[in-house]
Amino acid sequence: MKSKAFTLIELLVVIAIIAILAAILFPVFAQAKAAAKRTADISNIKQQVLGMLMYSGDYDDTAVPVMQGDWNWERYQIVLWKDSILPYIKNGGLYQAPGQPPFTLAQQGNGGVYSSPPYPYGWGPNADGNTGDSSTRFPVSYALNCDAGKNEGIGPQTGDQHQTIFPWVEWWDWTSPTNVGGPGTLTALTNPAGTAMITPTRSEYPNIQAEYFAYGCGTSPDDNGCTQLGNNITVGRSVGGQIIDLGFFDGHVKGLNVYQALAADDYDIYAVAVPGPNWPGRPQVEAYMHGYAEWSGSGI
Repeated sequence: MKSKAFTLIELLVVIAIIAILAAILFPVFAQAKAAAKRTADISNIKQQVLGMLMYSGDYDDTAVPVMQGDWNWERYQIVLWKDSILPYIKNGGLYQAPGQPPFTLAQQGNGGVYSSPPYPYGWGPNADGNTGDSSTRFPVSYALNCDAGKNEGIGPQTGDQHQTIFPWVEWWDWTSPTNVGGPGTLTALTNPAGTAMITPTRSEYPNIQAEYFAYGCGTSPDDNGCTQLGNNITVGRSVGGQIIDLGFFDGHVKGLNVYQALAADDYDIYAVAVPGPNWPGRPQVEAYMHGYAEWSGSGI
C-alpha cells in the first residue's frame, strides 16, 4: 500500500511550529545558562572570602595586604592578595617563583575560582602588555574593596586614601617593611555583615573603590587597566541587569543591585569619608554611572 506523503502546506506548518518552539525555548536556555554562570560566580567568591578569613585567623585577625613588594620591582613581581590566599584555596592561579618572568597565555590555564564565569575577558591583554591581572598569575575578575574601613577611620584620611583595612606593604629592603595605609584588623569593622570585601572588576589592578563604578574602560587598556574595552562599561562590572556579586566580611556572598549596594553603603565610605554630594560622594558617582549603558538600564 502506497503511503501518503506530506503536502507542502503540512510541511510548512511543522516547520513553523518548530520555529515557534525554538523562539520560546532559546531565551529560556540562555537564561538558564546565565543563571548557572552566576551561581558559579557566587561560589567562586565564597571560596575566596573563606580563604581571606582563614588567612586572617592565622595572622591574629590581620587583613590580607592588598599588595606587597617594592615599586622598583616589575609589577608582575609584586605579591597580591590572591597570592596570599592561594595556599588556602589551591584552585586556580599560579605560584610565584623567584626570577619567574611574566606568565604567558599558554601557561595560565583557566584560573579556577579566581575566574568569573560571566566574564570571559579575564585573560585579556592588560595595560602592562601582558595577559591576566598585573601579576600575570591570575585572571582579571575580582578585586578587594579598598574603601573598607574608611567609615571607621582606618588608614590615611587625607591624600591617597586607597589603603585602609587592606594595607600596601612596601619593602625598601627585606628587613624594614613599611605599611602604607592599614593594616586594619577585621574586628575593627563595625558592620562586617554589611561591608563588602571582594567585588567584581574589569581592571588588572587588585583593588577597587565604590567610585570605580563611574570609571569607564574606554578604548585602551591604559584607560584604567580594563581587559574588556568599551565606552559603555566601567571598571566595576555587573553580571547583567545592574547586578553585582559581593563577598562580605562576615563570610556571606550575595548578588545585589549596584545602586542598592551603594545606597546601603556596602563599600563602607559614605557615612564619614565622603558623606555629601562632592566627588566621590554617592550622588556624583551615581550621576556619572547613569551615563554608561551598563548602569543606565539601556543595555548590557
